[in-house]
Amino acid sequence: MKIIIVARNIKGFENNTNQIDTYGRANIDDALAIKKILEAENHEVKIFEVDLDLFEKLKTEKPDVIFNLADDGFYDNPRLEPHVAAIFDILKIPYTGNNYFTLALCQNKARTKEILAYNGIPTPKWQVFSNTNRKLNSELNFPLIVKPVYEDGSVGIKERSVVKNEEELKEQVEHILNVYQQEALVEEFIDSREFNVGVIGNKKLIVLPIAEIDFSELPPNIPKVVSYRAKWIKQSIIFKKTPVICPANIDEGLKNQLEEIAKKCFKIFGCSGYIRLDIRYDEKERKIYVLEINPNPDISEDGGLAREARERGLSYKDLILKIIDLALKREN
Repeated sequence: MKIIIVARNIKGFENNTNQIDTYGRANIDDALAIKKILEAENHEVKIFEVDLDLFEKLKTEKPDVIFNLADDGFYDNPRLEPHVAAIFDILKIPYTGNNYFTLALCQNKARTKEILAYNGIPTPKWQVFSNTNRKLNSELNFPLIVKPVYEDGSVGIKERSVVKNEEELKEQVEHILNVYQQEALVEEFIDSREFNVGVIGNKKLIVLPIAEIDFSELPPNIPKVVSYRAKWIKQSIIFKKTPVICPANIDEGLKNQLEEIAKKCFKIFGCSGYIRLDIRYDEKERKIYVLEINPNPDISEDGGLAREARERGLSYKDLILKIIDLALKREN
């Protein structure tokens, strides 16, 4: 088969002053690793980075399938990530992962939470701030966490994102508005266990072994949050102090609950191919809270989804070939 891997434009990372958190992820190592696997399977493979010529290049190449790794969109603007997948639809070329509509729905964290709440799936209470003068909803209780409403990959999340009072809240909201040029999502901070739940499939779904972020080694003054440094900066203390345990040490009852919620979210948001959910579990309340749904998660060989797949007995090659097979079988 002729396969085109569409990847983030790393030259854009270097030139785009709007993209703040880039260190540790400004590469196409995942695309190169996948290319190597596919070439070993005798496929003809090319890597295209996202740029304004993408439509014409794909139209000329006429690939049998596209492996979509474009997680930052045009101009490295996360709000233009769904537009990349829309190009594939216009050209009627099969592609891996989720369609433009699902990508757009899940990209807006506030809209995601509205849909979750409507469908009876618990998510922390939240409020969107478009300016620093907005009054905090009386139903929200400190501590709170402040995030950019459109980013993923922990972009915009730092240890100081968890705020304990009005002054800190105003400071972090102002930071998001000014630096990331978008609204701030403010939600109650669930200070508890955090799980990553990966799902692969189209109609028949496989929930991969559940992973847990281990916060036990963090100093007591640092909030239990997966910040940008904890996710991407491997040499940082925060990264080293937040290892991932997979499979998570949980009982069968909680495991079943997490799996059912993950499958329900997959169907509600019209997902396909693969996703990852970030979930918190309040042990005191014995309550699950869905934080986010990532419809285009990191699938690098050392990433979370690949780790969970290995625990199920799927090698990295198996995972990549499975994702392509799902793309070709998907009913659009």
